[in-house]
Amino acid sequence: MASLLTSTEKTSLNSVMEDQHDTFARLVTCYKDAVETISTQSPSFNSIYGNAGATTSITYTPQSFQIYARIQYSNRYDENLFADGMSDSQLKIQMQDGKVRLKIKSADYVNVKESKRIEFDNQQFYIDSDFRGHGLFDSQFYTFHVKPAG
Repeated sequence: MASLLTSTEKTSLNSVMEDQHDTFARLVTCYKDAVETISTQSPSFNSIYGNAGATTSITYTPQSFQIYARIQYSNRYDENLFADGMSDSQLKIQMQDGKVRLKIKSADYVNVKESKRIEFDNQQFYIDSDFRGHGLFDSQFYTFHVKPAG
């Protein structure tokens, strides 16, 4: 099947999209579940039957990493955005105030989808949507929404 663009032109357009992301993206910190490390003080400790005086200590090591994301704060949505204001619409769409849309590179998708918390602008957020791929010719970026924690 013939294409209107050559592979060189497609590569060039993808490069422009990467440049746009690099220009407007900001640093975001993502937090995953902490890693549990269980250590026993006695090698003869049996967790099933228990041993008097033998204790188990659990150490939690936080996991965090930073990525660059484009951030878009949402406006307050009203019904006029979703329906003609003059018609008797029965749309009951509830949009949460404070929702924020993030766009990340596809290479960061695997790590971010496992994140429990995201932090930027001195605020903490939780992931509140599915991830959606974007790109001119393939899924070069992913977008998702987050909601404020608290």
